[in-house]
Amino acid sequence: MCTTALSSSCYRSYSKRRLGGVAMQSFGAHLQVLLRFFLLILSIVLLAPSIAPLLPFTSLSLCSRCCFVYADERVIEAQEEDSLLDISDPFEGWNRRVFWLNDKLDRYLLEPVSDGYDYVMPDEAQRGITNFFDNLLYPTYLVSDLVQLKFSQALEHTGRFLVNSTVGIFGLIDVAQHVGLERHKEDFGLALGYHGVPAGPYLVFPFFGPSTVRDGFGFMVDTALNPVGWAVMEAASSNDAILITTGVAGVDIIQRRTNLDEAIEAARDASLDYYLFVQSAYYQRRAALIEDRQIHQPEEEDPFAEDEAFDEMFGE
Repeated sequence: MCTTALSSSCYRSYSKRRLGGVAMQSFGAHLQVLLRFFLLILSIVLLAPSIAPLLPFTSLSLCSRCCFVYADERVIEAQEEDSLLDISDPFEGWNRRVFWLNDKLDRYLLEPVSDGYDYVMPDEAQRGITNFFDNLLYPTYLVSDLVQLKFSQALEHTGRFLVNSTVGIFGLIDVAQHVGLERHKEDFGLALGYHGVPAGPYLVFPFFGPSTVRDGFGFMVDTALNPVGWAVMEAASSNDAILITTGVAGVDIIQRRTNLDEAIEAARDASLDYYLFVQSAYYQRRAALIEDRQIHQPEEEDPFAEDEAFDEMFGE
């Protein structure tokens, strides 16, 4: 009898210790996640002063203009038709060196940070952050719509901005999409192409990646219309909350890089010459978007029409 009571007491004591150990492990795991998130945010804030001069120019973000491409079969097949495109690359030597630099910066700086960010941030939170920064691009979309005389689309974008900024809690939730107000990404380079402005020579900019003379000018206009750039420049000029504003812009960059992670890896694995792969994909995508605007083709006829990764990378 005593032996049975002793055994029961020992079992209860063991069970408590075991449950206590499991609880401590669970607490430790959650604490580790919180610590990683804290270190990530702290690193962004500490790096903010050093990257502040660059952040005003991130209307499409560093990662969305860097040498990223979506490797799917449609792009690979499209590369076989390169001879149909007039690709001018008189500065190939310089472009390749800058491309190499951008790729190294991505591999050894942006990619590790975005991997850590992706690990600690829930998917729902990332979706909200993506929606928030996309909502801030409304001035860019509106001006591009008006330049192309797309008045109905300009009204649709205005409706999206008003709905998402209010009901959607400052753009965190894309409520407008559920009430029939679709997103039509635009940029000033596409607007210029719509009016027949030629692309000009191919250029690879440090930090900002593939472009052309036309799209480079368009990118500067887009940057001037980006509220994130306004906030950073205002904070930098007055030294008011510079860490916070540049930190927010840094989150925009990291979130965009996280969204493109799988696409970038697929592109690197699929290409024999990554430089030519990105160049070809860039020209194919931009040419398809401009042609669609000029002849008013239905959206489904664009071979890249539903490609969200391409939209992130190459400006629509």
